[in-house]
Amino acid sequence: MIPDSENVARAIFSPKMIIEGEIQPEAFRLRASIGEEYLSVMRMSFPSWPEDIKMIPQRKNRKLYGFAEMNVGDIRHIPLKNVEYDVRECPQTAIASHAGIFISINGENLIGGKSLGTTEPGTEQDFLILAIQRELVEIAQKGLFTL
Repeated sequence: MIPDSENVARAIFSPKMIIEGEIQPEAFRLRASIGEEYLSVMRMSFPSWPEDIKMIPQRKNRKLYGFAEMNVGDIRHIPLKNVEYDVRECPQTAIASHAGIFISINGENLIGGKSLGTTEPGTEQDFLILAIQRELVEIAQKGLFTL
């Protein structure tokens, strides 16, 4: 288990995740196209994390801007009703420092593009997801660094 005292780094890409130095909610969106189950981060307790973050593929419309340093305890203790956050190891062969921010609502895991059975359909889920993203943005903005 990753201790609350540890920090993680979320890669921030331009132009979708940042506008004029301000992190956007898009930086914490679970991608529907791949049924994403967690938000990727790098464990800063691993010496390889700076190189690991640079290994994330860049494209024409996605350039690495920098990273947001976030405390695991701050993430886990976000006070949002019926929402739980956890940060867990997700090691990959090439990226030892890889971890993920997992989010659940009323005990149901949030997955990109999947409707929750525990909330009313429609805008309520969208509003809740935006609230989740805004809470993460607030933590991330405090620790934003450019590369």
